[in-house]
Amino acid sequence: MKRFMAILLTAALSAGILAGCGTNTTSSSTSATGETTKAAAGATTTAADTTAAAKLEPVKLTWYFPGNFPQVDQDLVFAEVNKILKEKINCTVDFKPCTFGEYDQKMQVVIASGEDYDICFTSSWTNNYSQNVAKGAFLPLDDLLVKDAPQTLANVSQDMWSAAKVQGKIYAVINQQISARTPSVQFPKALVEKYNFDLNSINGKIGPNTLSLLEPYLAAVNKDDPTKGFIGQISQLGGEFFGYELIGGWQNPGAVAFSDASMKVVNFYETPEFKAYAQTMRDWNAKGYQNSKVRISQKTDEWSDAKAGKWSVYIGSTFQPGGDVGASAQAGEPYECIASGTPYLTTGGITATMQAINRNSKNPERAMMLLELLNTDKELFNLLNSGIKDKHYTIDSDGFLVKEGDAALAYYPNVNWMFASNYLAYPPKGGPIDVWEQQKAINNSSTPSNLLGFSFDAEPVKDEIGKCAAVVDEYYRGIELGVADEAKYNEFIGKLKTAGADKIVAEMQKQIDAWKVTK
Repeated sequence: MKRFMAILLTAALSAGILAGCGTNTTSSSTSATGETTKAAAGATTTAADTTAAAKLEPVKLTWYFPGNFPQVDQDLVFAEVNKILKEKINCTVDFKPCTFGEYDQKMQVVIASGEDYDICFTSSWTNNYSQNVAKGAFLPLDDLLVKDAPQTLANVSQDMWSAAKVQGKIYAVINQQISARTPSVQFPKALVEKYNFDLNSINGKIGPNTLSLLEPYLAAVNKDDPTKGFIGQISQLGGEFFGYELIGGWQNPGAVAFSDASMKVVNFYETPEFKAYAQTMRDWNAKGYQNSKVRISQKTDEWSDAKAGKWSVYIGSTFQPGGDVGASAQAGEPYECIASGTPYLTTGGITATMQAINRNSKNPERAMMLLELLNTDKELFNLLNSGIKDKHYTIDSDGFLVKEGDAALAYYPNVNWMFASNYLAYPPKGGPIDVWEQQKAINNSSTPSNLLGFSFDAEPVKDEIGKCAAVVDEYYRGIELGVADEAKYNEFIGKLKTAGADKIVAEMQKQIDAWKVTK
């Protein structure tokens, strides 16, 4: 348990997961650590920084990431960020923001084509980490971390770094955040009050077999306005909603039940829990709760639909104290959030937000220096994530970050977890001032997965994984919207088997069995 506590005490904040779109712009990113350093206190550029930067050759880095872009004032903010980067490490960054729905496919093209870039966001849920390592897309970072990012290396526990290792090597820098995972269930406050729906009565009780608890609310909303729908995306629910730890991401078929001490790997999409969810979605689609005819034309659901008043309830992201502030900002109206179930601490939770360096980057050392800076400079972190102080946000007398008026909302991507750790962020107004401590408390009370620390090496079955991911991509939207009937679902399972799902499950079991011996 000491080992688990070491992980837990280093974990921090994560925000919600849906997004908007962006085009190629010149921009930049940032980060935070929990260490009491000069940077953590809010570093500014000094004469020593400028002198050190002058000794470096000027370079321009390219960084791909998903997020809530475009933002009205993003070019203005990114230009200010690049001024600081130029002064401190003599580089500028061309950031390539995409929507969450576009990002995965975009990165597949970028990586396959050999396009020149330096840094990209990677995780188990988009731009899949283990698959890209198997493809040889990412650079091993162990030596670079020691040389060019010593504070970042020291500020993340060795147990957390172990979760990011594949065949003993680190291929991405972990963005520290809330690692204890359970999906958040989010409701428009006005609808909850209108229909007198008691959220306390269902807090922590929502899963694939208890979704009926939401039905009285959904039926009442649908009767008055059928354009408002239930949003439950498979990619955002994660395995935790179903009681499983997914191995290598939601597009991989392998998973282990949290309740199974033997750690038997099963095909997640064949589990009773997933089948129950698919059946409920079919039932709800038939009853009109999904607004499926409109949503089926979209690859994913965006917060712009929430702002248009099309959501009745959303399940996904990660529950966390203060999460209603971010949800309300994204939706453009007050939202209330509850936990769906029990929080679990998993390898996937630790590695859910990371930055990788392209194996073919022309400037890997400077890329790592950038990540080090972004993980240690409070000024830079809050500039990138919240905009220009006194223009896009203010800090009130209690230390809260305040976003008010159109000028403030001209830059509000609200994805602090995207770029780096969250310990340098100012707590947002409307949430608790001790939000980071509350989130650590959730981490401390979470249940460790039996697979905690296991990292899957996808290389032996990378072809099968790619084929299965393509099958999942073809069928998942119809399943989560309930438009795929039972015959279509069975067709999906059959194609997974043809693509090599059983071989993947067997390879995962083999690696887990070998790992258990070393525990």
